[in-house]
Amino acid sequence: MEYPMCGRWRLCILLVVAVLVSVSSGQHRNGYPNPPAPAVPAGPPSQSPKATSSRLDTVTMEREAKEMAALASTIPGDIEQLKKGLLPRSALDKLQRIEKLSKELRRRIRP
Repeated sequence: MEYPMCGRWRLCILLVVAVLVSVSSGQHRNGYPNPPAPAVPAGPPSQSPKATSSRLDTVTMEREAKEMAALASTIPGDIEQLKKGLLPRSALDKLQRIEKLSKELRRRIRP
């Protein structure tokens, strides 16, 4: 009867040693694990002030586009006058203003 009791002690000691070895050779964690990084970074949106101001200039862009359309609608009448040999003084000014408005609108649309 003594033999089975000795085997049980050996088995218990062997299990204790195995647990101690596995704990000592395993990973050591200090505290809780670190959570993953957030999917959306926190903080203010990374829009530049120029992008925000260009969105707010839609009223100005609309006003300039209407002015350019109004000026462009008068050009065919000026061309008719030119066919008759008369050059209206304001025709060149209108064309220059249309060109200036066009450049300004392009600059605002495509920075």
